[in-house]
Amino acid sequence: MWFRSKIDWWLGIILVLLPVVTLFSLVATVISDGFTAAIPGLFSVAMVAAIYGLLLIPIRYGVSQDELIVRFGVVRHRIPLGTIAEVRPTHNPLSSPALSLDRLAIVTTPGAATGAMISPDDRETFLITLAARAGLRRHADRLVRLSDVAPPFGPT
Repeated sequence: MWFRSKIDWWLGIILVLLPVVTLFSLVATVISDGFTAAIPGLFSVAMVAAIYGLLLIPIRYGVSQDELIVRFGVVRHRIPLGTIAEVRPTHNPLSSPALSLDRLAIVTTPGAATGAMISPDDRETFLITLAARAGLRRHADRLVRLSDVAPPFGPT
């Protein structure tokens, strides 16, 4: 099952404006100064297209029977479901394959592949699906391994 990334409105504006402004500048340079003067602008358009194509489009998250697959552009980061220790909300602004600051931190067990910060658009369905397939339990606003949830009245 695949989930798209949530997109914050302000980031959506930036993601649309960047290629539009770059292309507009290139066309304006070609019209006013000729094609030779536009070569640096052509390089800028190519760089924006490469970044979008290689790292940005698409950003989505897949939950299979045994893996969480984080796909951003041509990159696929696979996290075995058995190594996920916790999933918790975060607004951490560090670079990650997420187009929103309304994120989920995927924390893995020590020695496992690194976790990730993701922002599924349909968060609730994502959490239900991940919990069911990974053997995690809902605890307040996070998912945890069953053995990591403290009993409600302390140790027994």
